[in-house]
Amino acid sequence: MRVTELRIQNFRSIKNLNLELGKTTVFIGPNNSGKTAILDAVRIALTRKWGQRGTGFTEYDIHLATESDDPKVSPGVSIEIRTEEEQPGEWPDELQQDLDDISQLDAVTGKSFITLRASCVWNAADAAFLPAWEFLNAARAPLVGRSGRRVNLERFWQYLPVFYLGALRDADDEFSSRSQFWGRLLKAMEIPSALEARVQRLLDILNRKLLQADPRLAQVADVLSGATRVAARDRAGSVDLRLVPLKSWDLLSKAEIILRNEPDWPWLPLQRHGQGVQSLSVVFLFQAFVEHLLAELYEEHSVPVLALEEPETHLHPQAARTLWAHVNELPGQKIITTHSPYFVQHVPFRDIRLVRLTEDGTEVRWLPPSFSVQVPDNAELAALVGNNAQLLDFDTATQTLTVGGKLEEPLYRDLLTCYGIHADRAVISGVLHDLKDRSQQFISDDELKALETYARRIRGEIFFAHRWFIVEGQAEYLIVHALARELDYDLDEHGVSLIDAMNNGNPATFAALARAFGIPWCAVFDGDQAGNQYIQSIKDRDFDDAYVDQRCAVHPNGDLEGQLLADGLEPELRTALNNTGQADAMTIDRPTLELRLGNSKVHYAAELAAMLRGNPELAARMPQTFRDAIGGLRGLA
Repeated sequence: MRVTELRIQNFRSIKNLNLELGKTTVFIGPNNSGKTAILDAVRIALTRKWGQRGTGFTEYDIHLATESDDPKVSPGVSIEIRTEEEQPGEWPDELQQDLDDISQLDAVTGKSFITLRASCVWNAADAAFLPAWEFLNAARAPLVGRSGRRVNLERFWQYLPVFYLGALRDADDEFSSRSQFWGRLLKAMEIPSALEARVQRLLDILNRKLLQADPRLAQVADVLSGATRVAARDRAGSVDLRLVPLKSWDLLSKAEIILRNEPDWPWLPLQRHGQGVQSLSVVFLFQAFVEHLLAELYEEHSVPVLALEEPETHLHPQAARTLWAHVNELPGQKIITTHSPYFVQHVPFRDIRLVRLTEDGTEVRWLPPSFSVQVPDNAELAALVGNNAQLLDFDTATQTLTVGGKLEEPLYRDLLTCYGIHADRAVISGVLHDLKDRSQQFISDDELKALETYARRIRGEIFFAHRWFIVEGQAEYLIVHALARELDYDLDEHGVSLIDAMNNGNPATFAALARAFGIPWCAVFDGDQAGNQYIQSIKDRDFDDAYVDQRCAVHPNGDLEGQLLADGLEPELRTALNNTGQADAMTIDRPTLELRLGNSKVHYAAELAAMLRGNPELAARMPQTFRDAIGGLRGLA
């Protein structure tokens, strides 16, 4: 059992948000964009008590669009958690029987599912924000009768426990006897009675020997015994000094983790190590807890949900990159937030959720493998879906049509025909048009697989950027970065990722990625056959021609070297080659110079970038296509 779908309405920065969640889902985005709100929505829905006040919902949790909005007149918070089998019959019989009152069966897919809604709304009679929990049927209407009993909620929580680890993980707290993981692990330790008795005798002997080591210890105890005489009732008490734990449990409660980083280094308590090691230890403490205690404290088939903020906290880049594999292998379902481009480098593209705060509240973009809308069922639609089963699917219970890829024009028109005489055909046509538009964002698994290989170096960086500037290769990358600084628009400072597409995949794929994630972009290519083919390949991804022409530019004088020479930069280019060790660069003829430049792209570009530093006169002579694109980034949206 795991959370497959999350619907949030009117919660903090979130006005209306529908999310699909996988086994591991990673949320990235700026601070205060809504990432923590998503984690808290899951945590509150799965951990609060039925009907009790003080659930964690407050009036500040109600989404307010403006300063003058009144939370008391809001429709209130609604959080829906849907759990569903991956395959029909996946849930064991014990779970099905235990949750029979709330489990539903999808008649089309044959999968069992459970939907829980947690809500909080102002109640005028009680003059308070009152929480409520209810289970829903396939049409998302509340179940009635026995399904609403409190025992069902508690049983459901037993099978889907949620654990939250915030970004500020304190090893002192998490490894204390009172912590949610460590404390329970220690209390669960069972010591045979014979061993416990022997340990007790050894503790008493050790304590006596320590007291005998210095007579002053016994004298201190005698002085402190005066407290018993003052407070005495019928008989005088006594005071003893305990230099070791009194009982075996006290000994266990003082247990601590000690580490050493190298075989010859000293052992040190965890709290004496760096913050990165401490934070990481807390994450793996969760794994130990799940492996040893989850089934004992919950149910045999319980699946934990770990809401984890910034697992990379305090870790260096190499460790952050390595961490993904370990976190991904943690037991149960993981819902993660991160600010680390290094951690994101190895996260599969479809597991990434890009979070932004817009005028309409928190928005989440990702790369779905399919797209869905709700439309009425009819015989024509059923026949069309049956004839296109590889691409189309229809859930009759929820009236949901799903397309598993890009909806091409012929099939789209066939869908419209299914509702040609329907009373609501105008509304349905609009819904289907939206489905077609959204499906154009589809990126196939094959394309993503190629990006997994080529774009790993930059993928972490680009998803944290506000805008993308796409160029062909490394030479353009070096020159544009230097030129932008001289034009007083440092790309890093303004959140722009410069993507040398040919070293990381294909320009059209990056344009499609930008569209899917809602990232503004522009591009500059060589004005040769290859550059024009790149632009055509972008148009072939169902971009409007006028839009592409606005976003893309080509050098009017051919490739980069031809453009630089046409702009009168031959002296600088000869000097650049000379600086790279080509001593005859100042005297070779023009054709040889062009050939040398083509064979030394990165080297001459690095030298030219260095010449640009602090040289506004040279910056003003650089290709106009680059300067125009950099200037356009300021207002690019």
